[in-house]
Amino acid sequence: MAFLDDLKKEAEAQKQQEMLQTQSKLVAVSQNFLLVQKRYKEIHRYLLELVNQLNVLNLDLKRAYYLEGAGMIDNFRTRDYALSIDSIRIGQKDFANTLVLRFKCVTDKSITVERNVPTQIDNLKEYLWQNNLKYQCTEYKNDRGLVSRAIFNISGEIPITVRFSADFENAKIFIQTKNFGGLTVNEYIYAAEEVSSELLDELAKYLIDKPNKFRDMGRHQESMRELTRQARMAKDVNYPHAAAAAEEEEEEEDKSGGFFDRLKSILS
Repeated sequence: MAFLDDLKKEAEAQKQQEMLQTQSKLVAVSQNFLLVQKRYKEIHRYLLELVNQLNVLNLDLKRAYYLEGAGMIDNFRTRDYALSIDSIRIGQKDFANTLVLRFKCVTDKSITVERNVPTQIDNLKEYLWQNNLKYQCTEYKNDRGLVSRAIFNISGEIPITVRFSADFENAKIFIQTKNFGGLTVNEYIYAAEEVSSELLDELAKYLIDKPNKFRDMGRHQESMRELTRQARMAKDVNYPHAAAAAEEEEEEEDKSGGFFDRLKSILS
């Protein structure tokens, strides 16, 4: 019986330890959640003021976008800044889940693209859908009743979003930009304590094309740059002649005037 009593005590001690660990984790998660909510409130106040100011100033910010089939389209101008918040209900209280800053880049230019292959027609539709670009498509069928040609009239309005979301459990905040600086999606990760007025100031400068260090801020971005640097160093070590060969090729092109100049001399 003494042995069984010892096992019982050991089991009870283990249960107690597990309960304490669970409680400790719940406390930590709760603290992280509240920290993110605090940062969300600061972000919301800042972005609300930024939206109001930008809509009043109506800055003449020009952008260019490459659109598949249409090439590079310039003279897009930003306008119509707006802020929305998506909430989650816990118990009887609402908490912020995501914040989204939205605005548009608009051009008066007519954008028309024609496709004459069914697969290309479908691919262009998918491309426009993925990038949230509105369009009108006029389809033409062949003698067999199949779509063989399509003309796309693409809206000269590109929606841009800056989305704030969070990993509440680990107190991380994600900033995702879509269609800003191209039809791309970029994500930046920060510990909640890294989200400060300085970071938000740099983000605001980034959005209105002022000199900034937004993309360099945060431990995650710093670690990614370090990984990139190490990868480049490893490549130089494993392929020591590659960099030198590239430099020699560049020098040779410079001396000869570059590819197009050499081509011109050959054809003339």
